[in-house]
Amino acid sequence: MSYGLKQTANTTNAFDLTRLELIGLTLAANGLGAPEIALRLSVSEAEIEAAFLVAKQKLGASNRLQAVTIAIREGLIGIEVKG
Repeated sequence: MSYGLKQTANTTNAFDLTRLELIGLTLAANGLGAPEIALRLSVSEAEIEAAFLVAKQKLGASNRLQAVTIAIREGLIGIEVKG
């Protein structure tokens, strides 16, 4: 599943975000919380929370919403539009 990523796994990005960080931000942008993301990706919730913390630092964001917004604006992730 691509999870709306704008790049391949081998492509680097200006913020040096990992694949887990990008997927986590993508799923958060689509309304999922850390427990749901962890379940979907078969990792621990603590691992997802750690990925969000690092992603926020790399993006210069003060919270998760701001990190998601920056990632979308920079073209790093996409969101699913339904309806």
